[in-house]
Amino acid sequence: MEEGPEPQELMENVEQRQEDAEHKEHSGAKAAAHRSRCAITASILAVAAAIGSLMSGHAANEAILRQSAATDQWAYYQAVSTKGHMYEASKSIVEALTAGDEAATKRASAAIAAMDKSAKKYDDQKGDIKKEAQKCSDESNSKFGEHQKLSYAVACFQIGIVLASVSILITGGWLFYGSLGMGGAGLIFMVLAFM
Repeated sequence: MEEGPEPQELMENVEQRQEDAEHKEHSGAKAAAHRSRCAITASILAVAAAIGSLMSGHAANEAILRQSAATDQWAYYQAVSTKGHMYEASKSIVEALTAGDEAATKRASAAIAAMDKSAKKYDDQKGDIKKEAQKCSDESNSKFGEHQKLSYAVACFQIGIVLASVSILITGGWLFYGSLGMGGAGLIFMVLAFM
C-alpha cells in the first residue's frame, strides 16, 4: 500500500503556492501601476505637444505677418525716397535751365522753393518709415525665434510620448524616465520661447 504525502509536505506545498500567488499578484499590481503611470505621462505629454504646436503655429503666423508689414514699410520708404529724389532732380533741371537768365530764375524761384519744400517733406518722412520698418522686422525675427523654440519643445514632447508608450510594453524604467526627461526638455524650450 502506497502512502500519501505527509501533512507537513502538504502544508509546505500550500504555503509555496500562496507565496507564488502573492508574488504574482504583487508583481501584477506593480506592472499595472507602471502601465497607468506611463499612460498618464503619455497623455500629459500629448496635451503639452498640442498646446506647443498651436503656440508654434501662432508664432510662425505672427512672424510672417510682421515680415509682410516690414516689407510694406520698406516699399513705402523706397516710394517716398523716389518721390524726394524726383523733386530734387526736377529742381536741378529747372536750376540748370534757368542758369544765366535772371528773369527766368526769378520766375522759377517759386517753383524751385516748392520743389525744395516737397523734397524736404519726403526726406523727413523717411526717418519715421525706416524706424517702423525696422521695428516690424525685429518683431518678425523675435516671433520666428519663438516659433523655433516652440517647435523644439513639440519635438521633445513627441519623443517623450513615444518613450512613454513603449515603456508601457517594456517594463524597464529607463524608458519611462527618458520620457519624463524629454517632457522636461520640452518645458524648458517652451519657457525659453517666451524669454
